[in-house]
Amino acid sequence: MIALLPILTTVGNFARLPALAAFLGGIASQLLTFFATRFTRTVAINLTIVTMIIGLAYVTSMGIYTALTGLSFIVPDWIDTAFGFFVPNNAVPCASVVLSARLMRWVWEWQAWVILRMAA
Repeated sequence: MIALLPILTTVGNFARLPALAAFLGGIASQLLTFFATRFTRTVAINLTIVTMIIGLAYVTSMGIYTALTGLSFIVPDWIDTAFGFFVPNNAVPCASVVLSARLMRWVWEWQAWVILRMAA
């Protein structure tokens, strides 16, 4: 019986190690779940906003290009040439991004509570 005492204490020490690992693993799991739900919602909202800005910029850019293409058939050639001297090639995409970002900011400022309620 005396020979079993060191074995029992060794088994008891080994039994504490898995319990400690399970406890620490449970805490890590709860923290990961908490941060995943918080960051997932934030990332989803931000990705939605970025996607809406990109889509709106594309639609605005195509609208401006369509309007300018329609106007190029009506205006005289010298106005088209003069317009080309002062306006760079990337003016339409830049203007469309600025306009769509301003529109999205306005929507976000006035409708943020609706977006946050829908995301919750």
